[in-house]
Amino acid sequence: MPALLRSSTAILLTWMCLIAGAETRTTNDGVYTREQANAGEKLYAEQCISCHDKKYFRPVFKTWDGRSLGLLFTVMSTAMPESNPGALPRKDYVDILAYILKLNRYRDGDSELTYENGALEEITIAPRQR
Repeated sequence: MPALLRSSTAILLTWMCLIAGAETRTTNDGVYTREQANAGEKLYAEQCISCHDKKYFRPVFKTWDGRSLGLLFTVMSTAMPESNPGALPRKDYVDILAYILKLNRYRDGDSELTYENGALEEITIAPRQR
């Protein structure tokens, strides 16, 4: 096997092992804090409840299974509230998302959910573990 092919193969195999070994975070990994969800609950009552009752997001999460939490955040933050899409600060949208995770009975954790640096793209929506 030529040296160039051997080194290319070695690099590819190393890269594949790194990717395979990297842990993927899901909505089951305690990705928000209780305090954040409590703040989101107040915002949800002010901004969302008139159109989306508390049971609205259970089937939504089933439909979005396997997709990134970042995609859901993007849809929320650009399309809601219907009367004034995108009007809320991003922090408010992420707090509302934390509350929605709580509504869907995902456990809370020690770190706040954040939209910064693509963090939401790295979290996959997964069926809730009991």
